[in-house]
Parts: sequence; C-alpha cells; structure tokens
Amino acid sequence: MVRGDDDRERVRAAVNLVEQFAAITKVKRSGRSFTALCPFHQEKTPSLSIDPARGLFYCFGCHKGGDVFTLVQETQGLSFPDALQALARQAGIVLTHRPGDGKRAAERERLVDVMRRAVDFYTRRLLSAADAGPARAYLRSRGYDRALIEKFGLGFSPAEEPSLGTELRSAGVSNSVMERAGLAVRRGWDRGPGDDGVRDRFWGRIMFPIHDLRGDPVGFGARLMSGDGPKYLNSPETPLYRKSRLLYGLHLARREISRSDRAVVVEGYTDVIAMHQAGMESAVATCGTALGEDHLEVLSRLGQRIVLAFDADRAGSDAVLRGERVSRRSGRRLDLRVAELPDGKDPADLLQESRLEEVRQAVDDSRPALQYRMERRLAGVDLTDPESRARAVNELGPLLAAVADQATRAEYERTLSRMTGAGLSEIQAVVRRGARGAGRTGRAGRTGRTGTRRPDTSAASAPRVRDRHAHRGSAVERELLKAVLANHPALRELEVDSTLFGQDLYRQAFQQVEADWRVTPIGQPTPIAWREEGPSDPSEQERSPGEVDRELLAISAEGSEPGDPRPLVIRCRGAALRREMDAIGARMRSLAADDPQRPRLLAQVVELERRRQELTGDLR
Repeated sequence: MVRGDDDRERVRAAVNLVEQFAAITKVKRSGRSFTALCPFHQEKTPSLSIDPARGLFYCFGCHKGGDVFTLVQETQGLSFPDALQALARQAGIVLTHRPGDGKRAAERERLVDVMRRAVDFYTRRLLSAADAGPARAYLRSRGYDRALIEKFGLGFSPAEEPSLGTELRSAGVSNSVMERAGLAVRRGWDRGPGDDGVRDRFWGRIMFPIHDLRGDPVGFGARLMSGDGPKYLNSPETPLYRKSRLLYGLHLARREISRSDRAVVVEGYTDVIAMHQAGMESAVATCGTALGEDHLEVLSRLGQRIVLAFDADRAGSDAVLRGERVSRRSGRRLDLRVAELPDGKDPADLLQESRLEEVRQAVDDSRPALQYRMERRLAGVDLTDPESRARAVNELGPLLAAVADQATRAEYERTLSRMTGAGLSEIQAVVRRGARGAGRTGRAGRTGRTGTRRPDTSAASAPRVRDRHAHRGSAVERELLKAVLANHPALRELEVDSTLFGQDLYRQAFQQVEADWRVTPIGQPTPIAWREEGPSDPSEQERSPGEVDRELLAISAEGSEPGDPRPLVIRCRGAALRREMDAIGARMRSLAADDPQRPRLLAQVVELERRRQELTGDLR
C-alpha cells in the first residue's frame, strides 16, 4: 500500500460517516443501518441509507452514493485531495503523503496561517479599538451584531499603530511572507531611518475576509470608511487568492446550495451578509469581478440552479453565453436564472427596509436568463418596424445558437417567433447563421485553423447513457448478488461462480467482489471497494465510479435481508444452461444439414436439457 492509500484508510477509519451526515441532515437508526433525509435533493421522507459497517451511503431517490470522501466532495464542492485534507484536519491526522507538491503545500500552509492571524487581528481591532468606533457604528446601522461579525470574521484595519505589520513582525512573520499573502506593499518613495520600506496594504477600512471552499481565509475585500481612495479595495492576486474562482461566502453557503440545489449570486459582500442574516443562506458574491465561467463551474458542482440577483444589465448576454459554455464543457446542464429585484435596489437595502418577502419572491420567481435577456432586448422595440425587428432578432440569434440542448433551443426559437411576430423559419435561419459565426470565432464549437468544424465531443452531443434500471430485468441474479454482499452462510455450500450471471452488469459486479467474498468471515458483510475516493496518488485527478460500483452500492443499501439463496442458485444455473443451449443451437443453424458436427452438438443440447430438467425438479 502506497502512502497515499495509507492516509486515505487512516482518515476513513477515523471519521464517523453517520456523524458527518448528522451535521448536515436528519439521521435516524433503522436496524443495523441508518436512514437520512438526502442532502443532495429536496425530499420530505428519508430515502438515503447509511451503512456504517462499510462506511458507504446510497440514496434511492436521486441515486447518489459513495463514502465519506464522496459526501464531503459533493456537499462542499471539493476535489478529492482537498476533501482528504479537510477530513484529516478534522480527525487530527497528519498526512504522510501531502496532496500535491510538498513545497507548494508547505508554502500554502504558511500563507494561510498568516491570513488567519490577520483575520484575528482585524476582528479584535473592530470589536474593541477606539479608532474602529465609526466602523462599529456603521455595522450597527446595518443590523450587524457581534455574532454576525464573528460568523463572517469582519474586522477593521487601523489607520495608526499598532498596525497589522507590527503585530505580524513581532510574531516572527517576515516582510516577504506578508507581501506574498497580499497584506503588505513596498513603499515607492524615499524612506527615513529605520523604515524597512514595507507598509500595510489596508488602512482605515472595514475588512471582509474571503475564504476558499475549505474555509481557509485567502484574501480580503476592504471598504473605505472615510478619506480618499476607492470605496472597495480587494487583495491582489496571490498564491492563495484567485478572484476568478473565488466567491464570497461560499464556504458558509455550500451546504445550503447543495441541499436546495440553488445558489443565489448577489452584487457585494453586504448583500451576502444580509441574505444570510435573513435566512437565505445560499447567497454568494463575486470578489470585485464579473461572474465568470470559473465561478459558474464551481457553483455547478454544488447545485444546478444559479439565480443572478444583481443589476439587470449585467445579467445579460455574457452570463447566458458563459452558462452555456460551462454546461457544454462540464456536461452538467445549468439552470441559469435572473431575479428582478423590486425598485432596482440591492438585497441589502431591501432587507434593511424589512422587505424580506419581496426578495424571497423575486428569487422564487426568477426567470431563465436567456428568456430574461430576450425580454430586455425586445422591450421598447417597435416590432411593426421591419428593420428594428430584424436588428433585435439578429442580435438574439447567436444567443439562441449557443444553447447546446436542441429541444431547448427549438423551444426558444418558437418563443422568439411568438414574441417578435417573425416567422419560425426566419428565426431558425438567423440562429443557424449565429451558430456558423460563433463556430468561426470559437465560441460555439471547436474549429481548426482552416475553419473546419471538428466533431463536437461535449457531453451534450454524447450518446445518451442507458438508463441504469434497464439492468433490473434479471431479478433473480440481483437477489443472488444481494446474498453474496450479505455473505449468506448457505452460499458456502453451493457452487457459485460468474457463469451464473447472464446480465453483464451483475456478472461484472460479482467478479468485482468475488475475491473479498470468499475470504470474508461468516457473519460479516462482504466489503465493497468503493473507488470514488480517487487514485493512489491523491494529487492526481479524482476518478468517478462506474455503473458497477453504483449498482453494488444500491443493492447493499436496500436493507432487506436476502432469502434462502439455494433456489436462486438453481434458477441462475438453469438460465445458464439455457444460454449455453441457445449458443449451441445458433451454431447448429449455421451448419449444413449433413455437417458431421451436428450429431455431436445435438447430443450436447440433449444432455444440457436433461441437466436443466433435473434442476427444475429440485425446485419442486
């Protein structure tokens, strides 16, 4: 076992899967297992089963399943290496194999430690320092109490000594580390005696710590209280802070997003805090930048519906196109929507005016982003004027062309035809031109240098995956596999091998667990080697489980005890004989009537039928 495998197994053994679920949903004991309300989809009756003996779970409603690493990855949007680190930290385990390069990991931990010290320093100054009085008054006017300040780690950067730099240097933090963390900058002017040339980046501002998905502080947004300078100043790009992938408040919102399958993207930090304060805890915000594809990619791993609750003009064409590109690339169809807020106000202002229900209603009534964009573009257009109508249709055509799903695109074409009065064929021609234009610029598909379109290998164009329940036709084979997973003692007296399984799915599933089943002591369930936790080297990309893994998990999670496996084995053996007879019959039909092989093959069929009849008699 390599070090990465050892780390994984130590963490898995130290973490209680039931307790992990209990922290995010309602869990109830049910015999030897537990049931829970599934955190991955909305439901009123528990459909998720937890098997503590195997350390696995499975939901019969949405068919999500896996182990504790799967749970953390899916509910927190983490990669496997990050999930391993998070659980190891929670269990107090020091990993012997650091995910990723050791030097980079050590540097990251050093910078995160400095950022934690900075958050603590700024919060202490906000809560107690005299020069933070105006900042405290401002936050009180927004309805922020101490609990809310501590929840979001809000702080104040002083305009006088002792500064953050002074405190960090006294703790042994070097100027270069402060600079790499984005907390200090070099002076650009002549310095006097004793001046080391480094000053704090933030002065006289309310500090909003920005965390990554692990919950580690990686940067700051800073609001100016008075004086000259930009109203908001963010951390620069650092080894920790990548604003194109960070969303303010996501570390607090991720569980609610996963549970509700919906994220609400608002304009700023105070909007996020106000939404959480009002109980709408799926709110996040970008960190001083436009909502980009990387942001949508991060959110899509947690929930399908993404509601944009900020200025209507910004929730326009760009957001639609980015959402379609992410859907095409990831294979996860995003439901990108726009919430039109009353009076064009920000959520924080509306909530301060006690208009919570209006905000909730706006989010609940959000419309698909493309529909919203179409309505905005056509508002005020004189649709009786051919040129005005043509300009609007030509502008909207490329947006419709970007929609990957053909059925959805066709519905929007009909909608645009109804909205404008233009003929459907006219709309379709414009959309086709839009698709060709996007293809030439690389926006709607992959093109070579000659402009020839390459085959679309996106998930949207891939063959539809067969429904997993199509394999349920052989109920007997499935019951036999359940007996194997339960390690029924009667199986040891019977001849059980892979030839008993005619369905490819069940045969492969048996072959996957056969070796473990044969050595598992009676009274213990056959272990399932769940493989979603990733490869031996956790720094590599995690791999997804296959259909066989999911079927094994679904069968083991059903909870019901298998019956006597003897009649199951007999029926499967009889079916195996029938398959063998059919194969010989097909071979005989391919031979000439006077072929010398026919008598021998016929004798084999007769013998197989005799054995099958004996098995049938055993069932009586």
